[in-house]
Amino acid sequence: MAPPGKSPLLPLLVSSVALLLVASSVECYSGGHDVTRSAVARRSGESVRRRRTAVPVPQHRYVLAEKSNSTRAANHTAPAASNSTPPSTAEPAAEAGKRHRSHKHRVRNWIIGFVVGSLAGVISGLATSVLFRTALNCVRGRYRSKSDTVIFTPKLIKNKEHLAFLEKEDGLASLAVIGRGGVYQARPPPEREGEAPRFIAIKKIKKRSGDGSGQNNNNLSDEESRQLDKWTRQIQSEIRTVGHIRHRNLLPLAAHVPRPDCHCLVYEFMKNGSLHNALKAEPSTTTDDGGPALLWPARLRIAVGIAAGLEYLHVSQRPQIIHRDLKPANILLDDDMEARIADFGLAKAMPDAHTHMTTSNVAGTLGYIAPEYHQTLKFTAKCDVYSFGVILAVLGTGKEPTDPFFTQVDDVGIVKWLRRVMQDGDHAGLIDGAIAGAGYDEQILLVLRIAVFCTADDPKARPTAKDVRCMLSQIKN
Repeated sequence: MAPPGKSPLLPLLVSSVALLLVASSVECYSGGHDVTRSAVARRSGESVRRRRTAVPVPQHRYVLAEKSNSTRAANHTAPAASNSTPPSTAEPAAEAGKRHRSHKHRVRNWIIGFVVGSLAGVISGLATSVLFRTALNCVRGRYRSKSDTVIFTPKLIKNKEHLAFLEKEDGLASLAVIGRGGVYQARPPPEREGEAPRFIAIKKIKKRSGDGSGQNNNNLSDEESRQLDKWTRQIQSEIRTVGHIRHRNLLPLAAHVPRPDCHCLVYEFMKNGSLHNALKAEPSTTTDDGGPALLWPARLRIAVGIAAGLEYLHVSQRPQIIHRDLKPANILLDDDMEARIADFGLAKAMPDAHTHMTTSNVAGTLGYIAPEYHQTLKFTAKCDVYSFGVILAVLGTGKEPTDPFFTQVDDVGIVKWLRRVMQDGDHAGLIDGAIAGAGYDEQILLVLRIAVFCTADDPKARPTAKDVRCMLSQIKN
């Protein structure tokens, strides 16, 4: 696809003009050769005539008694014939001219055919590309119904009629609330009898004054207008970003249902909740083997999954996507306890030509924000790596940045505290008591060292998401 601001027809026109110039040059070259060869042919014909006139040609006379009249007629016509140009002299020049004209026409036809064929190939290629993208969008379900309902995941939402209840005013009233901020659980009707039940999560986002509800923004103050613009950008960012990405460690947007008073974002339901809730589970919540609800092997698998999802956003996705709000509350756990990065309301797509992006204010959660972003308002992919390092520290220590424990120590925040303890080598009380002493202490310390590596003050000293995923994958359970 052509870069923005440049027409794809410009290179085609330039190449066509170049080919026409080549054709004109070839034609002139062929014409010059025709003139030269014609002159050579004329000179050769004249030399032949001179030789023929210099050497007398004997005249054979045959006297036949019965054809005397024919003999006299032949004698009268012989001088006239001797004065004309011999046919053998003119015929080679005419044949040479025909051959040259035929060669010139072949060259011209070849060039015209090449130009026409190239243009036809490019046009057919563009048409095929457009048709392919359209078919791919249809397969992925990126189509818009008459009610403006957009389905992004047809595997989960196979029929737009399954979401028709969301268009009603009381469509959400009978649903169970499963999270703060207006998150509901619903069960779409089964496609056929005997099908296993499927559940979806619906995130309700109320529209604010002036957000497409027909209200005028002139009555809003400057601060209210800025907040409205910020809120609208977050909604558009989440719809545009999450709706078009697919990865096993990312929570995809299944559908978007706009209503006059709110937006309904439909996701796949994660029955195991968030990583934040799993880490805060009571010790009495045990598994079959009597251990805590979230053992270290599960935590390590979750860390690897987050790193894989982050690598996809930073490396595989073009343009790369920076989440800007990585924290345990935005990491959901599916049925297999696999991590799913969610909540892309603050996500930004960074063009390849940019090394960083600047915002008007700091976005994110206190304790997970990179220091350079907090100080300069410039964020890069290394800001997500810093936030992920804090998540690794939380997985290993069981303490969050806002834990009251950090008000009792000299170090300000979990990052500086972890860095000092790892340098001192005094690991007593460093590992989370829920997972300490279970035979995984060495692995936990390795992960905490990676956390220190990811939270370096200098962004250039931090590893990339791909490097972190490789390091974590080498830690064997």
